[in-house]
Amino acid sequence: MLHWTLLPDELVYGEMNGQDDSLSFHETIYEGVHLLVQQAGKGIKVVRILSPDPTHFLDPRFQPGNVLFFSSDS
Repeated sequence: MLHWTLLPDELVYGEMNGQDDSLSFHETIYEGVHLLVQQAGKGIKVVRILSPDPTHFLDPRFQPGNVLFFSSDS
């Protein structure tokens, strides 16, 4: 069987793997890049790049799975 989807595996197979189905994703803009993220401790984990700019997809900081931290500099 072939199953093709744009959804992350966690959403499609979460219950099968015994994972909690209450995963919460949020859209945010980090350093000018529009991202879909998930809370990960004190940072945010990149789930998907939503930006239409192709150069953002080439930036290794924004690869899905990476954890980003907001600067506390004010």
